[in-house]
Parts: sequence; structure tokens; C-alpha cells
Amino acid sequence: MTTTRKNWIDVDMDGLRKLLARRGKEFAIYELVQNAWDEPNVTRVDVTLTRPVHGQSILTVTDDSPEGFRDLTHAHTMYAESYKKSNPEQRGAFNLGEKRVLALCDEATIASTTGTVTFNSEGRSRSKQRRDTGTQFIGRMRLTVAEYDQMLVKARYLEPIVPTMINGQLLPNREQLASFEVILPTVIADEEGHMRPSRRKTYLRVMAPLPGETPMLYEMGIPVVETGDTWHIDIHQKVPLNMERDNVTPSFLNEARVAVLNAMQGHLDAELASLPWVRAAASQTACADQTIQTILDLRFGQDRVSYDVIDTGSNREAASKNFTVVSGGSLTAGEWANARRAGAIIPAGQKFSTNPDGKTPDKVYTRSEWTRAMEDYAKFVERVSPALVGSIVTLRYIADPNIVCGEFFDTYFYVNLAKHDVRDWQANIELMLHELTHTVVRSNDHLNHLFYETVGKLGAKLVLLLAKDGHLASCFI
Repeated sequence: MTTTRKNWIDVDMDGLRKLLARRGKEFAIYELVQNAWDEPNVTRVDVTLTRPVHGQSILTVTDDSPEGFRDLTHAHTMYAESYKKSNPEQRGAFNLGEKRVLALCDEATIASTTGTVTFNSEGRSRSKQRRDTGTQFIGRMRLTVAEYDQMLVKARYLEPIVPTMINGQLLPNREQLASFEVILPTVIADEEGHMRPSRRKTYLRVMAPLPGETPMLYEMGIPVVETGDTWHIDIHQKVPLNMERDNVTPSFLNEARVAVLNAMQGHLDAELASLPWVRAAASQTACADQTIQTILDLRFGQDRVSYDVIDTGSNREAASKNFTVVSGGSLTAGEWANARRAGAIIPAGQKFSTNPDGKTPDKVYTRSEWTRAMEDYAKFVERVSPALVGSIVTLRYIADPNIVCGEFFDTYFYVNLAKHDVRDWQANIELMLHELTHTVVRSNDHLNHLFYETVGKLGAKLVLLLAKDGHLASCFI
């Protein structure tokens, strides 16, 4: 049973006007245009705003919907039951839009196919004067030149679903970069008219901002809130908004952002991949595996490992191989979780182990399995090592993709054929100088200046040795 409670509340219109003005008076255009777009079979909307004269402007919004305003009492009755409540693809729900606009006006008239309502200093009156088609709102409001300019700038943020004119200029449509289905929160009226939160499949459009525009979140073409992201996001169903219709919850924005990120990951570059909104979206569990892979590729390169706190030597080994070692603070907890789930990054020790803890390689070559190239390399190292480091160094051959290319053990170093081709003599000499350096500096820190100074000294010794004994080069010439 419905109980009627008349005249319980009085509204101070001047006070309401001051409160509404804080959010920017452009909302008046947004409210009236969205109502026009929601009308059935509308094919055109015209908006005019006159430049202020003595601090007064006239705002006019006209549509051509054949039905016009269905119930003129809704123009002045706050929270009346709205037919839009149960339709998730129409914007309004609380019958507040026109009332907020009226609060900004000193005088106003709403004329439609069902009659005309006039608002002025004497109050509200209704006449039977009708329009043949559509609805027209005319309001006189207090406006400064700065407010006028601001309203026109913001009005051009509208993304028209039907041809819409602003002061005689047709609003352009933005370039659509992507459009896809996504399940997002919304609000829909139940059978008793109560607005209930729900989740529903809808379309989300990603649009390129026009020059000078700040990216925004839209509700079916109506700007809601600036996001500071890279692109405009337009959601094609009711968005769960606050009462002022100018913001959404952080959780809703994160859901929309991660949907956009997954769809647009192919449009990212290194600069975009580091933006705050991308980082926030990449931290959500809904971030796709391919998306987090792309982001890490752009931020750290494909040659990357995570810092290994157990095998610390592997971090230096990775850096010496020009791999990026990603430290803990470089990613958020959510990004790390997604990266590990996607297999997009592994610890340095898994790729450049320097602490195998007695691990037996997948393959250990016996002498009888050596090829001619393996024999030549081993013989070369044995012949030059005494002159370079003062003792004979021998070779052993293994194959294991999870162990580093080579590692020195007292009197020998192993060569990992899973990562090294002994037919490449430039690589052979580089690896030999690298491993023999470890015997001199007795350190596994490849980034220490002493290590690289020693590599250089051994290289110079080798050049002089080859110059003196031409037979040594017979292995590779």
C-alpha cells in the first residue's frame, strides 16, 4: 500500500543552486541531453546556450521524439517512479535530472506533446499548449562568461548517439578503437521498483580522445568522471553512480580499466605500460596472462628475471648477460601474482644458477662422446691456460637448459652445450676468458670492476701468446 505524504519537505532552491554549482554547471546540458537521447525514436537533439548578457543566459534543448514528455508531472516531482528504472540501457532512475536543472534557473518552460509547464517567480503553472512533436526545455540561468565558456567546452565531450547540435555545430563522434562485451556491475529496479545492484553483460567502447580532451568514463555517451587514463571508456548500460551522478566507486573503475587493458594491450608502448592506470589494472586478478606478459616485455624487455634472494650470484650472472633483474619493488603485489601465474617471469636462479647445490646436469658427456669441435676447444684451453693463469685448466661438457653457460671448479670449467656452440670460436674464447678470470679474482661478482679489468688483461695476454706461437691458432684456423 502506498502512503501519500504531501508537503513534508521544503526545498530552498537558492541553497540547492549553490550546492549544484560546485560540480560545474555543464551538468545542466548533460541532464537535458541524456533525457532527450532516452526518448523513443528521437533522431535529432538541438542545444543552444546564449552568451551571458548582464549575467543571464538562455539554455534551450529540443528533441524530435514523436511521443514527447510522457508525464509532465515528472518534470517537477522528485523521486517519482521512473519508467527508466527497469531498463538498464537508459540512464536515469531517480527522476532528479530536470529538478537539478530547474534549480539553476530563474525561469524555465518545458513544452511537450502533452502540454506545457512554466516555472517563474510566481511558482509553477501548467497550460494545455502542446507541441506537435518532441520536447523543448527553455531556461534562463545566471551565468558568468567563464561559466559559459566552460559549459560549451564540456558540452563537446558528449558522445552523440543521435545527431546532436551545440549552438548550431554538429557534435563529432570520436574514433572507436575497440568495442567488446564485458560483464560489469549495474543497477536495475526489481518488481517493486527498488533499485538493486546486479551484474550484466554489456558493451564497452574504447574511444580516442579528441585533441585537448581529458579521458573520461562515460555512461552511454554521457561524460561521468575524468579518469586521467589513456582513452575514453563508454559503458552501454546504467553505471552505478553516486547521487550527484559524477563519480563511480574505485572497484567499478578498476573492473572497467582491466577490461580495457586486456582488450587494448596490443596498443601499449613502453611509456603507456608504466602509467598508473595500467599498473592498477595489471594488479587485478582479471588481468589476462597475455596482458601481463606484454606489459613486462614493454617495461623490462623480453630478457628479464626476478631478483633471486637465495641464489644471489645468479642476479649478477643475469645482469652480466644483459638481462634485466626485476627487483621486488618494481611491481605491485598484484602484478607479481599475475606475472607468476602467467609464467611471465622466473627467478634469476632458475636461468642462471650459480648455486646448483650438487644438482646433476641433465647430460654429462663422456670423453668417447666428444666431437672434433669439443676436442679442439679442450686442447686449446689446456695449451694456453698455463701462460694465462699459471696452471693447466681442463674442460668438461654438459647439457642442461637450467644451468649457466659455464662454471669454474678449481682446475676445470664445464661448458654447457645447451647454451654454447663449441663451433663458434669467438664465443669459445669469450667463455674461456670469462671462466679463467674467476680463477684469478676468486669472485662470482661479474659486475665488479676488478672482474672486467682481469678479463681485459687475460685477453691481452692471449693476443701476445698467439702472436708468439702461431701453432696455438691451429685449433680454429
